[in-house]
Amino acid sequence: MSNKPTDPAILKAREIFAESGRTLDDVGLAMGFNPDVARKSVWQLLNKIDDPKLSTLRKFAAAMGVPMSDFFPAEKKSRSK
Repeated sequence: MSNKPTDPAILKAREIFAESGRTLDDVGLAMGFNPDVARKSVWQLLNKIDDPKLSTLRKFAAAMGVPMSDFFPAEKKSRSK
């Protein structure tokens, strides 16, 4: 049974990670996770979380050296006032 995330921000995070060539351990440590949980924490973010905390996404962006805007669509949706 596959319950992979469908959130666009997580799908983009998976793409960024795949293209980076970095390891889960490396990214997890750069995000500030304890070495004992670094790998698992990033794996869970990329594979199990479909509604990430903004703070976690910020840490991931900083660790990967990409702006937060990379995780959100360029098109703006209009809101009714």
